[in-house]
Amino acid sequence: MAAITLVEAKTYLRIDNKVEDDLVTKLVGSATATVENVLRQPLSTFDPLPDDIHTAILYTVAYLYEYRETADFDAMIKFLRAILAPYRKEEF
Repeated sequence: MAAITLVEAKTYLRIDNKVEDDLVTKLVGSATATVENVLRQPLSTFDPLPDDIHTAILYTVAYLYEYRETADFDAMIKFLRAILAPYRKEEF
């Protein structure tokens, strides 16, 4: 089961139509993979998923959605490392 559902992501983004469902679905996948890469472990490791990690995924979806043309991925990753530091493994 996905950590973030399409409905949850659309609510967070304040999208109330189906026009961008494919885009948002892809962004949820990308955000989840990005957070797992920063954590250096799969989300399935956590049961239940901590709120900080849940928020980090939503933040990443929103960032990728809002700044799809001008995203500063270095800044995004630095933010994710800061918020996810307590859960991050030292190495893979």
